[in-house]
Amino acid sequence: MKQHPMGSLLSPQSIAFVGASDRANSTGKAMLEMSQIDGFSGNIYPVNPRLTQLFDKPCYPNLAALPEVPDHVVIGVASRFVETILDQAIELGVKAATIFASCHLDDDENPNLPTRITKKAAAAGMSICGANCMGFYSPTIGLRIASAVSPKGLQKGGIAWIAQSGSAFSALPNNDRRLGFTLAVSTGMELVTTVVEYIDWALRHPETRVIGLFIETIRDPTGFLRVLEMARQLAIPVVVLKVGRTSKSAQMAVSHTGALAGNDAVYEAVFRAYGVHRVRDMDEMAATLALFDTPRKPALGQLGTIHDSGGERELIVDIAEDYGIEFAKLQSATCSKLAANLEAGLIAENPLDAFGTHNDLENRFATLIEILVNDPNVAIGLFMSNPRDGYEYAESYCRAVMKAAKMTQKPLAIVSNYSMADDRKLAIRLRKAGVPMLRGTRNALLAVRHVINDRHYRDFNSESIINNQAKAFVDQTIVKRWRSCLTKNQFISEFDGLTMLSEFGIITPKIASVTSLDELEAALSILDFPIVLKTAENHHHKSDVGGVKLNIADPSEAYAAYREISARIGPKALIMEMAPSGVELSVGCVCDQGFGPIIILSAGGVMIEFLADKVAALAPINDVLAKALIRELRISRLFAGYRGQPPANEDAIITQIVRFSQMVTLLDGVISEIDINPMICGADGSYAVDCLVVSSKLD
Repeated sequence: MKQHPMGSLLSPQSIAFVGASDRANSTGKAMLEMSQIDGFSGNIYPVNPRLTQLFDKPCYPNLAALPEVPDHVVIGVASRFVETILDQAIELGVKAATIFASCHLDDDENPNLPTRITKKAAAAGMSICGANCMGFYSPTIGLRIASAVSPKGLQKGGIAWIAQSGSAFSALPNNDRRLGFTLAVSTGMELVTTVVEYIDWALRHPETRVIGLFIETIRDPTGFLRVLEMARQLAIPVVVLKVGRTSKSAQMAVSHTGALAGNDAVYEAVFRAYGVHRVRDMDEMAATLALFDTPRKPALGQLGTIHDSGGERELIVDIAEDYGIEFAKLQSATCSKLAANLEAGLIAENPLDAFGTHNDLENRFATLIEILVNDPNVAIGLFMSNPRDGYEYAESYCRAVMKAAKMTQKPLAIVSNYSMADDRKLAIRLRKAGVPMLRGTRNALLAVRHVINDRHYRDFNSESIINNQAKAFVDQTIVKRWRSCLTKNQFISEFDGLTMLSEFGIITPKIASVTSLDELEAALSILDFPIVLKTAENHHHKSDVGGVKLNIADPSEAYAAYREISARIGPKALIMEMAPSGVELSVGCVCDQGFGPIIILSAGGVMIEFLADKVAALAPINDVLAKALIRELRISRLFAGYRGQPPANEDAIITQIVRFSQMVTLLDGVISEIDINPMICGADGSYAVDCLVVSSKLD
């Protein structure tokens, strides 16, 4: 790891601490103390011109006075002094630095200090943690680079915890002794070194089993996709807590970091493609990391649970149903073995109430756990109770679980139904035996779902999703013509948009564009009634201005409708044949400058703004993924037929979505957004009846 480009930053053999101090409660004192708290064996050089000795070490007046050029310089001084120290370090050839200060100067120049630091460090090939960070921990070499004091007891393990929030960075390693780390880092402003480089480092570390990320934004999208692909190839799970999901929190992220938070649907699409596990809070993150940080991999199958309480067994069943988590159906041979070891009145089933009495409790529990977890249909096992330190009963069943763990290769964990249980000592003992302790019923179940989904992703279709490429399913002259058109025009009419869709193989009703009664008469001669008449004036939401007339049955009704709309809104109109009835779906695309085209499916028509029902995926997508996406939507139940309506043609919907995804991939770079709303999906097929196109010329 020392030869890695990040070796001088995260695995240094010598470190200079500029601003080291003997003042109580100072950053300078804390950073020197923390560097040695876990037994770091490298050379440590305090730098402070007012001191000659500090904590039994010689203290040097400046970097040039050091006996060697250090691998890493920790800059623990105020923002106004940072640039001078950085310049000295670069001149000496130092290859890594950590900057705690915010680097904000009230009377700063243009370019400002952060920009100057970035430029200078990049030119010198220097890695930088920060600025405005809390440092990092490298437990495998016993090193903490930190601006504040934290307690002893940091655990080594397989978790790489990378956080763009300083508070989130410190929360897990400083508070939760169930968790063990290969790396924990507060990335700060990422002036030079970004989340991507830390992930790359962690993936190349032989002890890393899982990556945990707390992110507001990704500054290097191409690099991010590269390391996610690397993680996928290595089968190392990535767990993300992405903030900025709502519009208000996204605005906060912009004001906090000065970086664009981005469209959350883009991140959803990226996470889906690479099998990234998204969690909603820190408790779910901790439980998920704990469960992934084990060499045991889940088998095929579902969840198996063992309980010492009938009431809490009912609780987990209720919560599991809320989250769509299934319990494994036990084989008859398993049930027979369980029955032979259960006390009278207990039923051999999953979830299993195993308590009975304290009679030979430890061995009986160990046997029951082993039998249930080793059932071929069980992927992972949980023993659920409320353990606490110093409670003999808890000591007994913890020993039972540790015994059972030696008799299975499957993941096995203990769950405290109450997340505030006082179980620290038990948790550490269990962890050393390879048994995670998970706190909170919901947290544990969500962690199990992530672990089972990870197995499903890797076994199912990850390769086909990632390697799906845009196919030349249309003549290249069509692609070139529309790329040229979109490059030249800021605004694409609905008529042109629907024409473009049709030329890329997406089914639309027959259409015509008119600007007068004479043109309307000519158009009616080639269309079949009933028809739709819509204004083609510049209104994105035509129904809001009364610009749509449906189910026009004959020419006289068409003329009357046109006269009314043209007099009120304008003469430009679009007429089209009515599509057969069906469920309205919205099929859209946002072309992200970093990650590329993102397909977004949601409830269509007027319901798009009222139902929080959408899914997103990186384009292009294939038939398998398209089917999975539409089945995730709540409105997909309507596709199966309802209240006497025939089922929609699912194959037709899938074909439309796949062709759309291929089209936007071929047009990447010249479009900003495309929205088909609605696409009417019925028994007779699927039809795009409205299209809004925004070219990238607007960006």
